[in-house]
Amino acid sequence: MTDDNKIMNDPDGQVAKVFLAEHGFVRAIAIRSAPWPDLVDDIVQQVFLEFMRKASKWDLEKEIRPLLATMTRMVAMRHWRTATRGKEETVRQLAEHLRGLAESEGDEPGLESCDLANLHRCIRELPERSRSIVELHYFNGLSSREIGGELEMKPDTVCRAMSRVRNALRQCLRKANIQSMPHV
Repeated sequence: MTDDNKIMNDPDGQVAKVFLAEHGFVRAIAIRSAPWPDLVDDIVQQVFLEFMRKASKWDLEKEIRPLLATMTRMVAMRHWRTATRGKEETVRQLAEHLRGLAESEGDEPGLESCDLANLHRCIRELPERSRSIVELHYFNGLSSREIGGELEMKPDTVCRAMSRVRNALRQCLRKANIQSMPHV
């Protein structure tokens, strides 16, 4: 029996093969969502383990990218929560991550001049609910479910709001960087 036949007859091997086919996709989501670049591999590995552990729940005949994207974001958010809990430099680290995300987007200018003052200003400019989400998640270490309970929101709504908040902060920091550049 060939290796491919063994994999197809082994349910775990089949699930692993499906995951490996989408490995690049999962990695791309992890790169965008990870609190620090050196955690990308950890996130991908954790997604793989969770995907394998819950394999009986998945219908491998359907499109699994939405499932993998959600799993990857959730694992990355757990890493965010763990990495920022109890750290005095949370705001600086968030700024570094946002700068890294902006730089990875390609042709747009980086945020080399991003500093704490700009980040604090950008956070202050957020709507009140968004500021509450930032405070509860990054400073108090609450999960999406816990934030949802505090703000009377569904956990998946909190996740989407977190994504919008990160994008808003990234745009604000990018704008601040462009305005601080010397004009010729």
